[in-house]
Amino acid sequence: MATFTEHYDLIKPGTDDYYDVADFNENMDAIDTQLYQAEQDMAGVSEKIGNPGDKGEDTLFGLLHPDNQPEEKADFYRYSKTDIKKKIQNWTVLAAASPIQDFYAKLTTIHAEKNGTVYVKINTTDLGTISLGVYDKLPVQAVEAADQSTLVGLKGYNKKNSEAWFLEEYNVNSSTHTEEREWIIPVEAGKDYTLLYIGSSARQGIVNEFILGYTDTKEA
Repeated sequence: MATFTEHYDLIKPGTDDYYDVADFNENMDAIDTQLYQAEQDMAGVSEKIGNPGDKGEDTLFGLLHPDNQPEEKADFYRYSKTDIKKKIQNWTVLAAASPIQDFYAKLTTIHAEKNGTVYVKINTTDLGTISLGVYDKLPVQAVEAADQSTLVGLKGYNKKNSEAWFLEEYNVNSSTHTEEREWIIPVEAGKDYTLLYIGSSARQGIVNEFILGYTDTKEA
């Protein structure tokens, strides 16, 4: 006897049922509808977020642009691609010849003295499951560790314990691959934000370039 899936009521024929092409087509139509709706929803979200450098007030990036910040917020971090506060280049965290392993690599920690936004750009060459994140709640040993260092004792640390901007996770399982990403991240005065580059069952991890930039002047 046929049953139905929990969320979309797709038909699940029983082992004793005869094959019915109408059931198959009904399932395909339902899946097609849901996928198309999800695609349209994501396109709408991406349009509202916009792109770094937008100046209009109709996207999130546009609203964060310095041109749209009120003058009374002069004492306010604004992201900058040119006023660089931290730069790392050619840091091999895990060499290709190393055994497969997990790693937690600390890029830097920023203590936000002001509210505002900071600019982050990272270019890496990876092989494995790679995560990039910004954490505002980590063990003090991690916060106080030197920039550009590997951390021990974080294996199994649950990212949900930290109010974090978990930037991205991606898998590179067949051959080494270079990824370049950039973000604009809000920060709150008085908080520490630690940026981590994390590998899981990784065979290679190289930071080709990492940049953190912001300014507290009108020009950004």
